[in-house]
Amino acid sequence: MSTSAEQFVSTEFDYIIAGGGTAGLVLAARLSEDPSVVVGVIEAGDWDPKVDAINVPGLCGTILGNPKYDWAFMSVPQKHANNRPVFQPRRIMATDPTSLTSGKALGGSSMLNLLGINRASAREYDAFETLGNPGWNWNELLKYMKKSEKTLPVPVEDSSKYGLVTPDPQFHGDSGPIVKGYPTWFNPLHLQFLETLEKLGVPKNPESDNGNNLGGVTTFVTVDSSSALRSYSANAYYEPNAGRKNLVILTNSTVTKINFRSGSSPLQAVGVELMNGSQRYNATARKEVILAAGAFQTPQILELSGIGNKDILSKHGIDTLVNLPSVGENLQDHVYVYSIHEIDPTYETIDDIVEPEVLARQQELYKSRLGYLSTALASLFGFLPAKSFASPEQLSQWKEQALATAEKAPAGLRKQLELQIEWFLNPESVEAELLPFPGFFRGSPLKPEPGARYSSMVSSLMHPLSRGSVHIASADPTAPPAIDPNYFSNPLDLEMLLAILKFTLDKVYKTSPFSDPVRKQVSPSPEECASDETLKEYIKNNCGCVYHPLGSASMLPREDGGVVDPQLKVYGTANVRVVDASVIPMVSNRKP
Repeated sequence: MSTSAEQFVSTEFDYIIAGGGTAGLVLAARLSEDPSVVVGVIEAGDWDPKVDAINVPGLCGTILGNPKYDWAFMSVPQKHANNRPVFQPRRIMATDPTSLTSGKALGGSSMLNLLGINRASAREYDAFETLGNPGWNWNELLKYMKKSEKTLPVPVEDSSKYGLVTPDPQFHGDSGPIVKGYPTWFNPLHLQFLETLEKLGVPKNPESDNGNNLGGVTTFVTVDSSSALRSYSANAYYEPNAGRKNLVILTNSTVTKINFRSGSSPLQAVGVELMNGSQRYNATARKEVILAAGAFQTPQILELSGIGNKDILSKHGIDTLVNLPSVGENLQDHVYVYSIHEIDPTYETIDDIVEPEVLARQQELYKSRLGYLSTALASLFGFLPAKSFASPEQLSQWKEQALATAEKAPAGLRKQLELQIEWFLNPESVEAELLPFPGFFRGSPLKPEPGARYSSMVSSLMHPLSRGSVHIASADPTAPPAIDPNYFSNPLDLEMLLAILKFTLDKVYKTSPFSDPVRKQVSPSPEECASDETLKEYIKNNCGCVYHPLGSASMLPREDGGVVDPQLKVYGTANVRVVDASVIPMVSNRKP
């Protein structure tokens, strides 16, 4: 049930969860299964169950940047990317048990993400255990991924046309709260893209959730095709349980810090301070305080509470209760660059949605759960090994450069980098992602020509070597944190992304059948393609993040830069845990 701030703070909770996103709501639903346990959830956004831009799949992403639903953070100027601040959309709180993004309303990132859902490779999950977290591996995590989902059957006509296979119950759940299925509308160049990748040595992968996701892949999407509505944590985990008296939700409120029992060692949390409007309140928790505030704001809450690097805390007049310098460090995300091509106008892309008669037709189709409003617009991917976009000589050179970096790195980071080096030399490891988008890329400063149709490609580096940070910029809890992804601080990342972009432009878009409808390249321009150096400048001027930040409260041994232990408990505390993407120690090639 939802409540007012006054009623909320008059309740004595067993558990208080900071963040009503995917991780927060999943945990709240599970804990409140026991009627003797009282759970409180504090969410900075609202509960908006009837917003078309959230519910209608084809409108996904249209409210990114809207301050009602998105923190719309910007990074600090990126010194290795021509001093550009880079947009860091934050959909407040977190995704699934291995969450990657977050949002400002109940449901978090699952409320306004782009709906794709796929798994990383088994080796990437196993890396959690390798880095010092017993029990965190592919076999164990698969059980919980399956438990969270209900997989829909494949329509017969789509199975035969697009080569979709019946989901293997060994890898897919059949009775969980989150509904997933294949899309009901497909990119007009879907088959051409998969065939072109095969010609370039990247085979189709019809079952990419079995621990091996290399290849041309049609992903599942979190859409219930029976209703053509988004399936996400708010309507899957909260709404069915909203009547529980022991599950109390406070919206439009922000946790400002954790309150601790004076003189306790390890620190004993007794509740949180929160802000509702301009008023501050204190809420109590008998057992635990649990942070699910996402990879940017979980470190912010910890630092405001006196847990973090003592030098940063003292700079802002905050007493250090636990000197934990790794808070806010090890920030990672995929980095991408886009390209745009004009194609034959007879192809149906979403460019025509601006035409009133087309919009009216799509709205009519949606009533029958058809058309491109009925599903995700990005469900097709190329997951590539490094050998696809780099020569043996390049790989050898990159290996030597990466090893030199690893040798100079602190012990904890060195362990991560050594794994990454193994992966990009492994022909079965995904090191690049290509995402073909059926229309003009919305993030471009260029404008589409009226009546024209476009194919865009988002080309991403899966395992950047660079590491960033996020820290408080003020003791004011309403001030945004200082987010520094530190893109290209390791110059190898720029070299690898350049190679991925050149593969996109020179191979994918120039190989039949994907090349057949192409009329001209729009972005990058001929001038920007003049040399590797001009393409690097294009990348620096146009790169962005894939909205998968993680690692800023890493689950690692404390001596290796960890913030939480394998039970997700914050070092130096008795009863504070973190359950969002900030605990994931290394970025992988999965979608939330």
